[in-house]
Amino acid sequence: MKIESGPTAGGRTPDAFEIKVRFACGALLGLVVGLGMCVGLWPLSTLGAYMIVGIAVAACGAGAAYFGDSFWANLRWLQ
Repeated sequence: MKIESGPTAGGRTPDAFEIKVRFACGALLGLVVGLGMCVGLWPLSTLGAYMIVGIAVAACGAGAAYFGDSFWANLRWLQ
């Protein structure tokens, strides 16, 4: 899976390791957000919980990998 991302603030393009680290950090955020959503929607089936957590992990991971620092700077909804 290759994710192309734009240049960072320094004007350089991130290498493969940096993109993997970005995705991993975003996926951790997605795990927390997904589990929080499952707690909020408590009477939920197991399949529904897995889908919510999986979608949150994938969305946050991809967003962090593609957008980089601007993804983290625009998390006003998390406050």
